[in-house]
Amino acid sequence: MKPARAYPRISLEKILYATDFSRQSNEALPYALSLAHRYGSTLFAVHVVSMAQAQVTNAIVGWQAIAAQAVREAEETMAGLEPQIKGVPHEILVRKGDVWRELSTIIREKDIDLVIVGTHGRMRASKLLMGSVAEKIFRHASCPVLTVGPNVSGEPEGIVDLHTILFPTDFSPESFAAVPYAVSLAEENQARLYLLHVTPGPVSASVEASLQERLNSLVPPEAELWCTPKPLLESGDPAQKILDLSQELAVDLIVLGTKPVARLAGTVSHVTMATAYKVVSQAICPVFTVRGPE
Repeated sequence: MKPARAYPRISLEKILYATDFSRQSNEALPYALSLAHRYGSTLFAVHVVSMAQAQVTNAIVGWQAIAAQAVREAEETMAGLEPQIKGVPHEILVRKGDVWRELSTIIREKDIDLVIVGTHGRMRASKLLMGSVAEKIFRHASCPVLTVGPNVSGEPEGIVDLHTILFPTDFSPESFAAVPYAVSLAEENQARLYLLHVTPGPVSASVEASLQERLNSLVPPEAELWCTPKPLLESGDPAQKILDLSQELAVDLIVLGTKPVARLAGTVSHVTMATAYKVVSQAICPVFTVRGPE
């Protein structure tokens, strides 16, 4: 008989699926449905009608009329999801206003356990919801966020039958916040868990041994009877190494701790691209992000 797990099973009673009706958002829906079926979750399908465009056209026609029409059209489109999501308990919500403000209100009011979004990466991010807004979601959300990027190529059912998980860490408080999720998911699926640390350049043998020890210490000994942890040390650009290894190792999921906006100090933009955003927008597998402490 196996001992008790190192971490309890992740609870996903309530999942929020956010959509802007784009192809990338549509491709995230099967992942939401797979997880809802697996965890017996209630699925909240949400679209937020942004008021920004309506207000820009105020000089030509009344933006309130435009907004009302946009809401009606959104409700009709969201009603079209019913055939796809009728197999799980669900609620369809259409809100209007600032996208993140409305989503955050729903996360709080519905006590959401996981947000699922599709992202366009850098392309057309200024015009579509799930580009730059996707980063705002995983930087601010109080719950984990599963992002399905434009390069994701696996089957959606794979999200509930994980064989390989990659957990990159820089040993910061932000990355440590994601450890319980990475280990718990690996335990639940009896998956191989790759623990990755990337250094700027080559390190000495003594430093390498110390880093290996730190990586091994992230996984409690009892967890090793449920999953297969394997430490990895690499050097170079962290984001690129994460992306390269996820492809080389045929990873099913990346679990990543992210810095909250308050800790970015205004130094990150879509021009420079923070590590987390680059990974989320370019990974070939879904990325499960956990916001670190403020």
